[in-house]
Formats: sequence, structure tokens, C-alpha cells
Amino acid sequence: MSGLTAITLPQSIPFPVTIISILCRIGETIPKHKTLFKYKYWCYQDDPNSDGANPKKIRVERIGSFESPIEGKVEAINIKLNSEVAHSGVEICHIREPCSHAVQYGGLCALCGKSLEDEKDYSGYNYEDRATISMTHDNADLKISLDEAEKIETNTTDRLVEEKKLILVVDLDQTVIHATVDPTVGEWQSDPSNPNYKAVKDVKSFCLEEESIAPLGWEGPKLPATKCWYYVKVRPGLEQFLEQISKLYEMHIYTMATRNYALEIAKIIDPNGKYFGDRILSRDESGSLTHKNLKRLFPVDQSMVAIIDDRGDVWQWENNLIKVVPYDFFVGIGDINSSFLPKKNGQLTGPIKKRRSIARLEVLEQQGQQPESEQQEQPSESENRAERKEKQSHDEQSTKGEDEENDPPSTQDTTSRSSPVDKMVKMGGGERSDLIVEQSINRTMFLEQQQHERPLAKLQHDLEKIHQQHDTSSHLNTQNSENGENEKQNEDEDVTEGGDDDDDDENLLHDDDAELYMLEKALERIHNAYYTDLKVAENGQRPDLTEIIPNLKRTCLEGITILFSGILPLGTNYNNADIVIWCKQFGVKVVNEVVPEVTHIVARDPSTSNYKTGFTFKVRVAREILPSAKLVNPDWLFMCLSSWKKVDEEDYLIQGSEEDWHVEGKDVKRYLESLESRRAAERQSAKSQADVNTQDDAYALFDAYQEVDEFLASDSDSDNGADGVSDDENDDQGMDPGAAVMLGDEADDEDSSDRNHASASSINSTHDSFIKDAYTSTKRSFDQAFDYAPKSPKRSKPSSSDTDDSDPNVEELEKELLDGFDDLSEGDLA
Repeated sequence: MSGLTAITLPQSIPFPVTIISILCRIGETIPKHKTLFKYKYWCYQDDPNSDGANPKKIRVERIGSFESPIEGKVEAINIKLNSEVAHSGVEICHIREPCSHAVQYGGLCALCGKSLEDEKDYSGYNYEDRATISMTHDNADLKISLDEAEKIETNTTDRLVEEKKLILVVDLDQTVIHATVDPTVGEWQSDPSNPNYKAVKDVKSFCLEEESIAPLGWEGPKLPATKCWYYVKVRPGLEQFLEQISKLYEMHIYTMATRNYALEIAKIIDPNGKYFGDRILSRDESGSLTHKNLKRLFPVDQSMVAIIDDRGDVWQWENNLIKVVPYDFFVGIGDINSSFLPKKNGQLTGPIKKRRSIARLEVLEQQGQQPESEQQEQPSESENRAERKEKQSHDEQSTKGEDEENDPPSTQDTTSRSSPVDKMVKMGGGERSDLIVEQSINRTMFLEQQQHERPLAKLQHDLEKIHQQHDTSSHLNTQNSENGENEKQNEDEDVTEGGDDDDDDENLLHDDDAELYMLEKALERIHNAYYTDLKVAENGQRPDLTEIIPNLKRTCLEGITILFSGILPLGTNYNNADIVIWCKQFGVKVVNEVVPEVTHIVARDPSTSNYKTGFTFKVRVAREILPSAKLVNPDWLFMCLSSWKKVDEEDYLIQGSEEDWHVEGKDVKRYLESLESRRAAERQSAKSQADVNTQDDAYALFDAYQEVDEFLASDSDSDNGADGVSDDENDDQGMDPGAAVMLGDEADDEDSSDRNHASASSINSTHDSFIKDAYTSTKRSFDQAFDYAPKSPKRSKPSSSDTDDSDPNVEELEKELLDGFDDLSEGDLA
């Protein structure tokens, strides 16, 4: 394939140069290294007639020549005699080559077979620069030029439009399948009497022989290959999904697993190659170990491409991404190929397990506890303050990086472990060969650990113990009922322990996922939108999915404002949290304080947690002053995001008794005052900063900032409380735990901790500042927005003189104070 090549002077030439002769003509066929032009240039050298240590410099004229770096026919000459060439970017002529070498493979031209390595010589011309784009799925060595890539994509686009199709890039792990290497699955498959037999009987399996990865610096013999059995559960409805979507989309697989693994999975989900063919891109050819990029497959145009993946971060949340809820069939396993991907420590990634016993099991597994120790681990009401503080400190160290409120491990990446790879990535080590080795070793160790520890067998064993404990408890309750004792207590325990109707099932694994059904509807909607827009497109311009998909999403959940409580790990930046990014794509507004526009509070259901800590202070405040806001578990939110519409909250509401909801009116008032005072200070600070145009304004701003610092550093988490009373005295007076939000709650980050801990009572101090003035004039507005008036207490509080350490109310309050509450971070409160 001939090609027209533009010739420019190399950067090594001492520009500017002047052309003094042209030694070729248009239409002439020239060999490589023929002299095309001669030029002159000037330089400075020492004057040979000068004496002394520092000779005089003189300007001298020199002559140079330029040889053709390629062979071919001269098609155009763009310079004239005595014309000046000022830099290397000037195209001095065009030569048509017999072959453009636009397609290369392993150092050879795939068009003419010439070795491009042999073409390298003193001219410095690099033929490999002509083909830099990898477009094939199965080989990174095959590269093409940009022109060739444009031609290929243009032909592909025309073909797809004619077939009325789009392109769909499909992830594998936890998107369309879930895999594990736990040999327990194989044992359950061969035992029809096992309670999990029905769930795993259709699980597919395959064995891979994988090369052993030697540690860095290994000088011994080559390590023998290892064999590993994989067990794969196909997501429910996948066959129907692929059948229907293949009529609308040309599908490609893009996975961060190895190619051998991807090929085996493809044999399971597409045994005849009907849906994917050979369009499979794995980690081995992707060019990146940590992220995915559409330009690897579609370097020029991505306007017809949609993506489905359970991870948004690995795509940098591209506009044409459709994030799906992770498929989590094998409880506690997670993504076995995620060791190469960014970690998602503690983040909410998917629904909680519908059966309470399974959700509690996951918590126990994460904490390394046994079911029978559950009641022993729960802090008793008789523990004193010092013991509880010591226990809390120990728990914080042992659960570092987890959600502050013990979220189930189903909301976390179970493969997240600190490793040398993580440290190297954080240090900016890049994707070097040593990093690849370290990551491969890390993955191998994880798989070997899973094979050895058999987590599924352990969880099944623990589930049986939970049922045994429940049966024993039920038996004792029945005896008590027959004796007429504790009937009310038994009824309450039946409500909290009985759980769902299916909670008595003895099997660990259930398969009730319906994600693909909803995903199919979304993809059909996108396809219809594209071809509807194509009909009305003008001037031959085609629609763009990078615009269509965001436009369809952003109106789906408009009008919903969500407050997360106990969902995100402590210190998480709301703007960077995956669940927040995902929500905002659908038009959801996310706040981190109780503000009037909140429509839904998304929180953990205490009945599914390991420790019955009750509702957070923020949840109780929200229910008190925003009775119309719906309190739902995370499953409601995931159902909305999956179905692209607001679903009815009825099946997802979190219930509780009046005792669970109780919050003191004075503490609600303090919370609102603290919130409004911070907002007033921020508004005034912004106003003052905007007025800094003169020196006087600068001094005024300095004074204002000083007063803000004094206000924000007010004595909120010191030994003295808001009214000048010590913490111990407040405890003795039966202060509601809500005060802990103003007096000692943890902040999102160290820089904002003082501001977050500030109490509204600081406004009543002796500071005569703009903060006090602003607060005085605006503090009533927030209460009026809520139309809130403190309700009469639902239970009496003992006075300080009547309170002792044995009082159960005081013990409960002390426990809540030590457990902590949601932070008062600087979120978007508007």
C-alpha cells in the first residue's frame, strides 16, 4: 500500500538554514539516502588571529546537505532557492513510498514484510512512529497508523448504522459472572444432601495451569506451573440478556483478568462464539494494569460505544459508562481479579444480604469472630467508662479502614489488603515490570489463601451455629411463655431475631439477583434514543452516546435529596465516594447534614448489624424534624439506580420503636443552632473575602478570620461542655447523646475538625463579633425552615443528684457517647 509521506528536516540541524541548491525534481524516483537539498547556516568560532586566553568569536558560514530518509517518488517540493527554513516542523517535500508501513507487527511491516529494524540507520528516521495504535483485541504487538485507524472505524460505523446497532463493552467479574477458587463449591456440587446443592448445581468449573511467579531477585531454577480450579456462577438471566442485546449491540469483552481466564469464561457464557466472537480484550493486552480505556479499542471515535461494568473508578467514570450493581453470589469472596485494581476499602458497593443471618455472618467474618461469641463481644451495660474506652481504642486499631459503624463486608472489597503493591502505587512507582511481578504474587497468594481457608465452608458452619443458637433461644422463650414469664420480652426478641421468612433456610448461598433484566431495559432505552436522534440529525452528523447516556440518566431521580448516615467510612470525601458519584449521575442531590430539602435518609438497618447500636444521632434528628423524609436501607437506593427510576420505598423502610427514635429536644436545638451558625460564618466569611479591595478591607478580613478561628476552636470537645459544665457533669445530668455531635464528634478530616466540633453555644460567649451578629439575626430562620419546636420528653431523665453509675439510662448514654456519631463535616448543605 503506497503512501504519501511528508519530509521535514531533523531537529539536529542548526536552524535557521537557507536553501542554496535543490538536487531533486518532481516526478523523480529517488533511492534512500539520495541528497535532496543543500543549505547554509551560520555559527560562531574562535578567531584564529586572536591572542590571549579569551579569543574573539567570529561568525562563519557553513554548508550542509540533507539526504532522503526514505525511497519513493517525489510528488511535491515546497521550498525554493534562497528560502529560509526556521524550524523542523516545515514540510520541505512530499514523497510517495512504495509502502507506507501503516500496519506493523513485531518490528515487521505487515503489508510488505520489510524488517523495520533493518531500516534504522544514521538518518535517525523511525518507521515505528508511523504505527502507534493497537486496535486488535488479542495482540498488543499489532499496531496501525492513525489514518488506518480512522478508515477502520469509519467502515465499522457505517456497517453498524446499516445494521442499526451500537457497540457494548462488557466486563466479566461481578458484572456477568462471579467466580471463586474455594474447593468447597465442588464438594457441595457432588453432595445432593447439602443445603447449598440447589444453588451450586449449575456452577461451571475449569482448571487453568498458570505460570508460577518468582519473587524479585530470584536466581534459582524456574518454578513449576501451578494448577488452579475456578468455579463460576453465571448471573441470572445472562443467556436471555445476551440474546436480546446482541440484536441491538455488537459486544466486546474487556476484563482485567488474564487472557487464559477470559477465554475460559467466554467458553462458558458464549460457547459458540455467537455473541463475542474473538472480540476479547484482557489485562495481557490492555496496556494498563489499573485502569481501562476505550481508546485501546476505539482510538478515534467512541460515540457509538456503551460500557457495562461493576466498577466506575477503573473507567474514570466515563460518560458512556453504565455502572451495574456487583454480582455477589459467593458470600464474602468479592472479585478474585481485583488485586490489580484500585482498592475500595469500606465503600458501599452493593445491596446488603436480604437474609439477616447472612448479613450478620459477613460482619462476623470481617471481624474474625465466632457466632457463639456474639453476645460476649457486645458491650454490656455494666462496663465502666475506662473499660469501654480501652475496648473502643482496641477496636479502632483492629478495624482501621472500615466503616465507623461496622458495615457488612458485602459493602466492601473483600480482597482489599495492604501489600507492597499498594505502597508502590501510592509512591508513584508506575507500571514497571517489578510492579507486575509484585501484583501477580499478591494475586497468587490471595487465591492460595482462599483455597486453603475455604471461607464458604466456614461461613456455612457459622450459619448452622447461628440457627442452633436461635433454636435454643426459641425453645427457652417457649418455656418462659408457658410459665407466663417475659411474654412481652419474647415478642420483641421474635421480631428482632426472627427476621425474614427465609431466614430459617439452612443454605448459605441464594440466587435472587435481577440486575440483568433491568440493565436490558436501560440498554434498549439508550439504543432507541440514539437512533431516534439519528433520524433528525442534520449535516450528516451522528449522535454521541457520551452525551445521550448522561442526558438520559440525569433526569431519572431528579428531586431526590439523600442524607447518608453510617454508610460511608469515616473521613471519606463525599465528592470522591463512588456511591455519591453514581447518585449524582442520576440527578440525586447528596448532602451530609440534616437540611430541610432531605427527602430520603439512607442508613443501615440496626437489625442486620452485629452490634445493636441503634440509630445514629443524625438519623434520630432527621426523623424528629423531617417526619416526611423516608428512612430506607441501601437496597432501595441500589434498586433505583439499577432500574433508572424511583421505586416505592415500602419494602425498604427501616422500622424502630419509639425508644429507638428518642432524642432530646434540647440536643436537636443545639444541632440546628450549630449547623446554622457554621453556615452563617461561612456566608459572612465569603462576603468579607469578596470585599477585600483596600487595605482597610484587608485588615477587616484579617480580624474576621481571627474571630472565625476563635469561634471554630471554641471549647466544644474539651473538658468543659457548652454551658461550662464538664463532660462528667453532663453525663451525670443525663445529657442526650446528641450533644456528642456538637461536643466531640469526629470530623471528616483533621483540617476541619475544629470547625466540625464547634458548638452553637459558643455564640453565647463574650465575643463581640460579626459571627454573633450574623447568628443572632439568622438563627431563627433554620428552625422556621423546619417548623421545628422541641417536643415534650417521652421519658424522664434523672437529675444529677439521682444519677449513679448503675443507672441503665446513664450507662446507655455513656455507651453511645463512646461509640461516636456521624461527623459534622463541611458538606454541600445548600
